[in-house]
Amino acid sequence: MRKGITLGIALFGLALGSFGLAQVSGDVIVDGSSTVAPITIGVAEEFRSVEPGINVSVGISGTSGGFRRFCPGETDMSDASRAMKASELGSCAQNNVQFIELPVAFDGLTVTVSRHSQIFSGPACLTVGELKVLWRPESQGIITRWNQVRSELANRPIVLSGAAPTSGTFDFFTEVINGQTGASRTDYFGTEDDELLARQVSQEPFGLGYFGFAFYVNNVDLVQPVAIDPRKETLDELRQTDSSATCTGVLPAPETIASFAYTPLSRPLFIYVNANSAARPEVSAFVDFYLSEEILGNEIFMSDVGYVILPEEARELTRRCWANRVTGTAFAGNFAEFAGQNITDILETKNCG
Repeated sequence: MRKGITLGIALFGLALGSFGLAQVSGDVIVDGSSTVAPITIGVAEEFRSVEPGINVSVGISGTSGGFRRFCPGETDMSDASRAMKASELGSCAQNNVQFIELPVAFDGLTVTVSRHSQIFSGPACLTVGELKVLWRPESQGIITRWNQVRSELANRPIVLSGAAPTSGTFDFFTEVINGQTGASRTDYFGTEDDELLARQVSQEPFGLGYFGFAFYVNNVDLVQPVAIDPRKETLDELRQTDSSATCTGVLPAPETIASFAYTPLSRPLFIYVNANSAARPEVSAFVDFYLSEEILGNEIFMSDVGYVILPEEARELTRRCWANRVTGTAFAGNFAEFAGQNITDILETKNCG
């Protein structure tokens, strides 16, 4: 957990005594995304101050790893950096596990290089097409030097770092960049530890990696973001018809992530709650606390920890979905199909009341 998260909640004035929670006890078991885990851990620690009898344990096995425990009913909640895939929906259905899907924040999956990067002669910028050339499976053993991605980049070996295959970040990145979930070259340093990824990238002047915006924000002394140009061609390809073409990318920032100007790497983050677990008072109390306006609506806190606040309408719809225990997904098992769409419009399809 990044230091400063729980302190941040307290400093920004949550009305911790305003929830009127009855003193209950029990255990709440959470597992899943390393991207979502920091805020869940922070909320759990603050929750303990008002409900000391409830123990909330938060594992970090990645989004896919979390769902592998959630769908058989082993956990009460799952943190997720993407919506459920069709295979996971099938697994939950097979095990008769119904769930409540709750968006809690926005994130911008951030492509980074070292603060001392020697890859670019100018500002760090890549097109989506160049990212695909870098990361598609067919590039393994063939695209090994930066000037193969773009002729003007450094004639030096490529060093890549990124999310492990169990990660929702890996699923999201491979789907929106390479066009297929899980389709990626494998000759890279992969881990669920985003802090480790930031350190790894920082030590490689010819290295590049990707992870959640929150981990970039907390490591700005080590890494810098790469601006993303949404065009699907490489710059060398674009210059075949326009010799003056340049990389005109957008940097991740709260405003570009919330507006989806940072495309296609802006995404919602979720918690999933087992519907049977939701009937237990300790789980209900924790989720009530988590979804309160004092947390989800605390823009200063969300910005401080590197997440982007949901619009007010989306926050209210999320609370309605929870209050009415509306089960199922609004994403039809294909999260990439909804990339860049308005989260409020997506939530309204669930008719949460």
